[in-house]
Amino acid sequence: MFTTRSESIAQYGMAATSQPLATEIAIETLKKGGNAIDDALAANAALALMEPKKHVLSCISLANAPSTPDEGISAEIFHIKRGTRDYLFEHQDELKGKLVLYGNFIPPALPGAFIPRDPNNLHRSIVYSYLEEFEAAGMVFSNRNHGVGLVTGTTGWGRIGEIPACGITRETYQFILRQLDKGKTSAQLQIKNICEPGATSYNVSAELPGQTDKIILVGGHFDGHDIAPGAMDDAAGACVVLEAARALAKHAGKLKRTIRFCFFAAEELGLVGSTGYVLNRTDDELKQIELMINTDASGISAKTGHSFIVCGPNQLVPYLEKVINNLGTFDRDFEIPTVTQALRHSSDHWPFYMRGIPAAYFRNIPTDPIDMLYSHTTADTVDKVAPKGLKDAALILALVLYRIAIDDEIPIEHTPIDEIVALLEETDFAENLRITKVWRREESNRK
Repeated sequence: MFTTRSESIAQYGMAATSQPLATEIAIETLKKGGNAIDDALAANAALALMEPKKHVLSCISLANAPSTPDEGISAEIFHIKRGTRDYLFEHQDELKGKLVLYGNFIPPALPGAFIPRDPNNLHRSIVYSYLEEFEAAGMVFSNRNHGVGLVTGTTGWGRIGEIPACGITRETYQFILRQLDKGKTSAQLQIKNICEPGATSYNVSAELPGQTDKIILVGGHFDGHDIAPGAMDDAAGACVVLEAARALAKHAGKLKRTIRFCFFAAEELGLVGSTGYVLNRTDDELKQIELMINTDASGISAKTGHSFIVCGPNQLVPYLEKVINNLGTFDRDFEIPTVTQALRHSSDHWPFYMRGIPAAYFRNIPTDPIDMLYSHTTADTVDKVAPKGLKDAALILALVLYRIAIDDEIPIEHTPIDEIVALLEETDFAENLRITKVWRREESNRK
């Protein structure tokens, strides 16, 4: 049933919004078997092709995206074929005033094949920030993979964006591309979001007290996006931390170092909880933290091994390798954790790294394709997580934490912040953080 705001009675279901296009999409969702929650999500955002033909498309607002005017925005669609900085600057004049279509993936060799991220492309939030700067009308972000529904994610870190943005399925993306092949293609986008400035979120932490004031901090985020339970990202990582804490509880007061178990809030909105943790600690308190281990999306698979991905400093690599070599034997070779090194700025270890604290990211390596398929989609549900994977990850983490906590000395110093800044300036990281308006925010308004 399609109505205005007048009183209406419907036998099987109804939807009422302030936007006719959103109401039409909500009704279609009900017709396809959706429930009231599905309907509310669908009505939150509406996308419709206007030319070369009219066609209503499913979408969802990205997190931190602003609302459109009630009448929505109408603009010609421009397809970003590469998400590199050079490509964006080359086409910046064409981006102005356009509704920009973006999919961060490598085309598969075979139809239906798993589609990885293109490592040469920029992260979604970085591309969005450039689109803001180049005065695009909005952004339409595509899921990489077929058959797993709508995709979401934040437009920026800890701030409301300047242009509307929505997520679509890979199938919708391919449909729009076919229309672009025919010539000029335009669309209308309507988004209705609620922003509550000053809202408060809370980190949760617990301590296993040690014999000194030195601290090992381990944690993952416990929030997820609104379209799914977030079982893989990151209920799994939070469970691994909780289970490691349970296993080590009997050692309270016997270890040389305190182990602090943290569960960070609002990571999906831009590392809000972990950044807030760092900002609300004095320099002396941060100096007590000898190591930070992040567990975002760890333990989701029993088919792959685990790795500690060192963010910095370099000396942390051989130290963790020594610790792992002393863990004992494992039933299968691939279960022996490895140590690799990479700079990754999109999870909760990053604020600690930016304050000079040795930091590593513990997760499944090689990454199980299941994570890449379902993360940030409606399919991120409990059935995707392997119980054995959780047990394996918790066991490895508990053993590593115990070995480090009883060690006579951790031969790793904090990195001077000036050295970190110089390293980031030599790479693209500094520019990426500047364009997203989070450059060195870990040092701003500190306690």
